[in-house]
Amino acid sequence: MKVSRLLCGCLSVMSITVSAASFPEARLANDKVEMAVYLPDVENGSYRSTRFDWSGLVHSFRFEGVEYFGRWRSEPVHDPDMHFSVNGPAQIFGNLGYGESDTFVRIGIGVLEKPDNDKRFDFTRPYRIVDHGDWEVSSQDDHVEFVQSLQADSGYGYRYRKTVTLNEQGFTMAHELENTGKKAIDTTVFNHHFFVIDDRIVDEQYQVIFPFTPAKRNKESRIELSDDSLQLLSAIDDDDRMFVPLTGFSDTSDHHQFRVHHNELNRGIDVQVDQPLSRLVVWANDKSLSPENFIEVKVPVGESFSWTADYRVY
Repeated sequence: MKVSRLLCGCLSVMSITVSAASFPEARLANDKVEMAVYLPDVENGSYRSTRFDWSGLVHSFRFEGVEYFGRWRSEPVHDPDMHFSVNGPAQIFGNLGYGESDTFVRIGIGVLEKPDNDKRFDFTRPYRIVDHGDWEVSSQDDHVEFVQSLQADSGYGYRYRKTVTLNEQGFTMAHELENTGKKAIDTTVFNHHFFVIDDRIVDEQYQVIFPFTPAKRNKESRIELSDDSLQLLSAIDDDDRMFVPLTGFSDTSDHHQFRVHHNELNRGIDVQVDQPLSRLVVWANDKSLSPENFIEVKVPVGESFSWTADYRVY
């Protein structure tokens, strides 16, 4: 794997750091917010496992003294090779070519080896990465850009660009996926946000607000749905995590937005994506409330697909 970093310009506080005591990161700041983003690194990166896209993992975002990201689970020792050792917003692409040969592709990660006895993909399994592709990381003024290029022997190939841009009260994540291979890309991507607001426990102070009337697809009793929101009714135990698939949204991008709100703090975060939802789940453990918003990704050979997510904190 080749990783190159090109640094241009700066904000009021901007640095790329690598040290024995920390993981490679980019730090951005302006008069309103401070942000720290982990960088992909095969040797020293904070996350080196095979479930989540390695780029754009925000381990800190502070606005008016309040933190909106952080570790979503207790870790006596952080192990970058474990699938859960990740920060949000953590994106997950579906597999490309799983079962077609002895390897398969995961965008944002690379080419993975499929063991002979693996009948079904197991996201908790640490698959061996046989090709990380080439990563380029650059910054200029108010943003950090990640580009991963990969050409697999199986015929899949892509150039995946993600740009994280800071603004006065949030940030955007702009994505572009170019199909440079010989096979069409037909998959999904979703975001496991892992919001951690002010390190508060996840309890009845939390609600998620939508521009549509949500309906649940299971019998989860720890929530109450209204015309436009999901309200927690009790604290969530890490040993009994919450997983609530929701319906009620349309097939237009107008419904692809939500607000995670903490009532006592009167703080939260708004998320809006410019593509239609294909699936929606609200997940939670004791430390994090995480809407999982899916979109379809279909990219013919030689073409590109783009989408943007906007994040605004308050």
